[in-house]
Amino acid sequence: MPDTTLEDRIRAAFAEALGTLPGDDEDIFDAGADSLAVENVLSGLSADLSMDLPGWILLDNPTVRSLAAALATLPTEQ
Repeated sequence: MPDTTLEDRIRAAFAEALGTLPGDDEDIFDAGADSLAVENVLSGLSADLSMDLPGWILLDNPTVRSLAAALATLPTEQ
């Protein structure tokens, strides 16, 4: 069984928060995300990735693809 990619994990977090599966380049806010959905995505991904994610990261990167690229550049905790 292959490992889950970062984009798959983000897609799942978006889908859980929105109740629908967004496209990879679909803006989470255009898909109906509100502040609670943003908090749910960030807290879910923080737990899933074992990282403390900054709040701005989803605001600056509101799509699956852009968020995956941004998260890939963050340093991992040792």
